Formats: sequence, structure tokens, C-alpha cells
Amino acid sequence: MDVLPIDGLGALADAESNPAELLTRLVRLIATRFGTDVCLAYLLEPDRANLVLAATVGLRPECVSTLRLGPHEGLVGLVAEQVRAVAVEDARAHPRFKYFKEAGEETFTSFLGVPLIDNGVLQGTRVVQTCARRVFADEDVEALMAAAAQVAPVIREARMVHRFIAPVQEKLWALARNLWWSWDQDSGSLFQDLDPAQ
Repeated sequence: MDVLPIDGLGALADAESNPAELLTRLVRLIATRFGTDVCLAYLLEPDRANLVLAATVGLRPECVSTLRLGPHEGLVGLVAEQVRAVAVEDARAHPRFKYFKEAGEETFTSFLGVPLIDNGVLQGTRVVQTCARRVFADEDVEALMAAAAQVAPVIREARMVHRFIAPVQEKLWALARNLWWSWDQDSGSLFQDLDPAQ
């Protein structure tokens, strides 16, 4: 199996300024190179409590930025939880399998997931799936791990400038955790002026 050339990924990253589109192009490229029906990228949300589907080839595109699961859920969560590759010939028979009806994943059988790690920090997971049963060989796992290692820095760099996932939800998340107004007297009085009954 071919490992993605670093130069190819770098050129793709340089050519695409929109991080979400870059990630979509990367999953398309990996699905093609690995000959799989599905390629997914799940990224950890800023609070690192959930993995969110950030790009897909093969699942319903409307699931991007809405499909979420914890690191303790499903095979994708198992990859993140154990920070290691997970290869399963029949995913539905695995005790950690979690079915998402809205994703349109009924026809997919085999699963290979690897962690996306950059500078020792888990960024998310990369997953490929096939309709036909497939035993992923050690070379498959190594090749996807190598591709993930090449992709993780591209993701990190793009994240420094923009967020990949649900910008509105991330803004709400940041606002919900920004409690400066609770101790800042001027802003507290502003809220009091807006709603004196509170």
C-alpha cells in the first residue's frame, strides 16, 4: 500500500486556505489511496471531552460538525481512548461498536482507525471503512499511521488560524466558559442595568 507523499500533502495544504475544505480534500485523497469506501476525520473539541466528525467521504455530509461521541464511545472513541490503531474485520460484531443511524453507515463492515497525534498531543482520529469484509494487514495499519502522522501537523497549523468545526458552537463554548463578567464590577453592573429583576 502506498504511503502518502509528504510533498503531496504539503502542496495540498499550501493550495487550500479554508481548513474545512483542506480536511475534506485530505480525506478524499486518503480514501482513494487506501481503496476504501469511507474515510473520516474526527477532531477533539476544544474541551477535549468529545470527538466531532470534521470531514467525511462515504458518510452523509450533513453529519459533519453534528456527529459527536465521547472518547469512551464506539470504535472511534476506542482509538482515542487507547491512542493506538484499532482494526476490526466486522465492526458490528465488536462490543464497542456504536451505530449512528443518521450517518448512513449501514453498509460498512470493516474498520481501521488510527490516532492523529502531533507533538505528542492527540488531535483526533482518522478512520477508513469498507463495505466488503477486509482484514487490514499490518502494512495497512502502518501506512495509515504514517499518513496520519503527515496529516496531524497540517491540521494543527490550520487550527491555529481557523477552527475546523462548527464555528458558532465553538464561540458559544468559549462564551459559556468566559466568566470575566461575573467578577468584573463594571460588566456585572451592566447586566444588572439590562435586567434589574435579576
